[in-house]
Amino acid sequence: MSDKNKKPAFAKYAVAAVAALLIIGVTVTTVMIKAKRKEVVVIDPNSNNVENTDSSDAENKKDNKQDKAEKTVKTVTEKPVETKQTSVSVSFPIDINKADLSQLCAIDGVGESTAQRILDYRSNVGVISSLDMLLNVEGIGKKTLTKLENYLYVAESDKAATTPAQTTTKSTKAITAPLVTTAKQLSQVNINTADAVEISQALLISLEKAQKIVDTREKIGGYVTKPEIMLSQAITQSEFVELEKYILI
Repeated sequence: MSDKNKKPAFAKYAVAAVAALLIIGVTVTTVMIKAKRKEVVVIDPNSNNVENTDSSDAENKKDNKQDKAEKTVKTVTEKPVETKQTSVSVSFPIDINKADLSQLCAIDGVGESTAQRILDYRSNVGVISSLDMLLNVEGIGKKTLTKLENYLYVAESDKAATTPAQTTTKSTKAITAPLVTTAKQLSQVNINTADAVEISQALLISLEKAQKIVDTREKIGGYVTKPEIMLSQAITQSEFVELEKYILI
């Protein structure tokens, strides 16, 4: 082929190549523009969705807190109130020489302190052979004794333990327990070193009064003379006269 024929053919190919490049360039540009438009369209809704999602999460958290608060209130208000049964079932009348603290406290009008004094008195005398002996207990008078007779009794076997010293206390109310009994005997005790139990057993007085003697000893720093024991108000002057020879300093 001649050079003249070759030049027109090359020119055709060159034009076709340029046209193809132009078409490719236009196509790529169009695609990029569309992609950018899509990105703009995608970004705006997404930003709104993020805000909506955050707002929705905040509302859900708030609702969850309210639900927990309501459940907490329900748990507190619906919790059953527990009640404790403190009453003691006692079948009256009961034997005065066998009654315990809870049984005595179950008697109408008898408190724990009075019940404990009755038990201390019974411990000191050994056996209560007559309900009248309860007049020797501090805080019990004839009116109270009449009431106690509906709840207490003395067994026949215990009535035989009555002694002349005990029968003399029936007509009048004594302040302290009988000083001399057949069950226990007075003995000497050092009121500066003995404890309440030892004083109670030696002088045959209630544990409560013996404790008063010990408390007074602690307050005054010890007894110097025997009559100082009356500062405790545990014994009277007449009782002190009977007990003096058993009191040691």
